[in-house]
Amino acid sequence: MVLCVTFLVLRSAEAQKLRVAWTAVSALNAPYWIMKDGGFFKQEGLDVDLVYIPSSTVVASAMLAGEAAISTANSQVVVDSGLQGSDLVIIGGVVNVAAFYIMAVPEIKSVQDLKGKPVGITRFSASTDFSLRMLLKKYGLEPVRDVPILQIGGMPEIAAALSKKTIYAAPMSYPMGYVAQQAGMKLISNLAKEDIPFVHVAITTTRRFMQEHRNQAKAVVRAYGRAIHFMHTKKEDFKKIMSRYTKVNDPGMLDGSIQYAYDFLEKIPLVKPAAIQVNLDEAAQRNPKAKQVKVEQFYDNSIVQELINEGFFASLWGKNP
Repeated sequence: MVLCVTFLVLRSAEAQKLRVAWTAVSALNAPYWIMKDGGFFKQEGLDVDLVYIPSSTVVASAMLAGEAAISTANSQVVVDSGLQGSDLVIIGGVVNVAAFYIMAVPEIKSVQDLKGKPVGITRFSASTDFSLRMLLKKYGLEPVRDVPILQIGGMPEIAAALSKKTIYAAPMSYPMGYVAQQAGMKLISNLAKEDIPFVHVAITTTRRFMQEHRNQAKAVVRAYGRAIHFMHTKKEDFKKIMSRYTKVNDPGMLDGSIQYAYDFLEKIPLVKPAAIQVNLDEAAQRNPKAKQVKVEQFYDNSIVQELINEGFFASLWGKNP
């Protein structure tokens, strides 16, 4: 009987372990850092291995291979892989708009000036790629044909490529956007003002994981809610965690990064359907199958809605934020 109980306890403990991945040195990934370093995963009974896997396209492959259970993968890769038969699903909308600053070398004064000049992204189908393509089209430029697009890597690599003029512009987030500004780069567009809906950062998993480990998925969403509350109520502790993961110590850069996070991160991470529909509309131009599927295939708000109904978010903020 003792052996049986011990086996069940060990099996239960093992079942609570999971790997969670974040994808960019960006303040928008900060809730994941805080969930780990602030002890909120542990508070929710989860033993999490938090790993850095640059770009949503790479992390999507890792999730489908079973190398990560939950990640920050964006709506573009979820839609693209879903149209190919994968079961990736977004269960939380961390950021529901394209949240980049387009930084350019000094001689570029506007988006139109980019015609014929290479621009940089992290990876094709990543949030940088989608956001930049949407912006170029808005200003009458055809991506690739009018403006060559180069895969560069992470945000630090993009900052370096701008300095060397390997590329002339790129979508950037904080704190690396601040680094680029300090190096003489100029802001030519704030995508937050361009009205581009998009699940830029998400809580993404697979439907299989949702079905088999729903309690763990719900625990991660609760940990997210606690992390966002921590960010707003313990700013100095937030700064320390931000500095640890970004390697940034400059006060101005940290303050700018924190404000960037406050501006875009959702307190209640409900996925906005329009922020995924835009990906389907984009995909339909090259894949007829995108016209035949419903947007609900790619997201599931049921866990967040359960937590709203249970009063979880109201308990953190004193009211529904």
